[in-house]
Amino acid sequence: MMLSLAIPLAGFLLLVLPTGGLCYGCAVTEKERPWVNSLLNKIISSEDTRTGLNPSILIALRLAGSHNRNVEESLLQRLSQDAVSHAKESYSSGKVALNIMAQLASCVNPRNISSSSSTINLVRLLEQKYQDELQNLKKYQAPLTSFYQLSLDVLALCLAEGKFSTADAANLLQPDKDMKKYYLGQFSVDTAAVSILAQVCLKKMTLTPKVKKEIRESVEQLVQKIMTHSHNGVLGNMYSTGLAMQALTVSGIQWNCRESLKMILDQIPKGTFDLPMTASQIIPSLEGQTYLNVIGLNCSADKDDIIPTPSPPTRPRLIHVRYTISAKVKIFIKGTITVHVPWGSTFFDVMKVAMEKKCKIFRFTYENSSWGPYITSVQGLMADDNQRTYWQLLSGNIPLDRDAGNYIVSDKERLEVRYSKY
Repeated sequence: MMLSLAIPLAGFLLLVLPTGGLCYGCAVTEKERPWVNSLLNKIISSEDTRTGLNPSILIALRLAGSHNRNVEESLLQRLSQDAVSHAKESYSSGKVALNIMAQLASCVNPRNISSSSSTINLVRLLEQKYQDELQNLKKYQAPLTSFYQLSLDVLALCLAEGKFSTADAANLLQPDKDMKKYYLGQFSVDTAAVSILAQVCLKKMTLTPKVKKEIRESVEQLVQKIMTHSHNGVLGNMYSTGLAMQALTVSGIQWNCRESLKMILDQIPKGTFDLPMTASQIIPSLEGQTYLNVIGLNCSADKDDIIPTPSPPTRPRLIHVRYTISAKVKIFIKGTITVHVPWGSTFFDVMKVAMEKKCKIFRFTYENSSWGPYITSVQGLMADDNQRTYWQLLSGNIPLDRDAGNYIVSDKERLEVRYSKY
């Protein structure tokens, strides 16, 4: 039996976990399992899953209790082919990290990914890209991508036993006083959640007592911040709750897991998580799993027990979003519009609809990156790396740590694209 000690901390209890074990959170009951299976069915029946290249979806499918082997193996094959062809040149560090976790969850060695007589060592590639991130951070006080991706990097390197300084990584992920890392002075539940997962993984490695103490204090601080952003089971927002549940589970905190689980289950019949990407964020928590579980899975024991059943087409529900562009650097730009978009639309979809309605005001350009569309200009005002300026995405005045193509908007949300300096 695993024992734990309860210690009061800022209004709730932290559990001090014994060495060598993790205290996992709640999972759906057998009575509730049909809701999980309905999400899995939507994922495997989706065209995005059957033709796309999203490693987060494969990770979720692999951590699920039910499987469709054909769909999972097909997605794994496409991810491997794409990694061999494009990872070195076009993948961001975070995308490499997610691909490593997808390979590990599929019982494949990420150091030897093969396709069409070519191979790639994803772990070595991530080691290199992680160092590039650190060099940029040292030079410009900002990573090449984001602290969200840096946290993914550390997590994947830890899980794959890559070569990196664990002490430096632990120090990197410690929250700073003004929470600039989590994110640009505004706290990001998503980033904090992945950081907690990475730091809990680091604790199993050979570390000095001092570093272990620093990790424990860092995790406690991030957990407290997440809890201040919780309400009626929602942790941060609806779409960050799944990752946050994983983080709270492995942190050892005593929290009302069932409240968050019930909130998610109540949202499933409303279609909140119908998109494969949004479903992939919550399935691990519904199964009582976390990203730390991608290692050690018994792939040969998987049951092939989910059969795709395409849902009949339905008319999409429309939501309305208030969208603003602003700039107070170089020139003054200001514009606001309310647009109607189908439920499940992304920030990028909102920008396109706004441009279609009022092109002169809301016109923008972008580049496709490995992490999604990167906004290069609005009204002709270009982002400039030399001047350290960029177009920042915000929701309710809070900076987002997702790109425009991966952030799902909500009804009555207030979005903004702001010309900023980093």
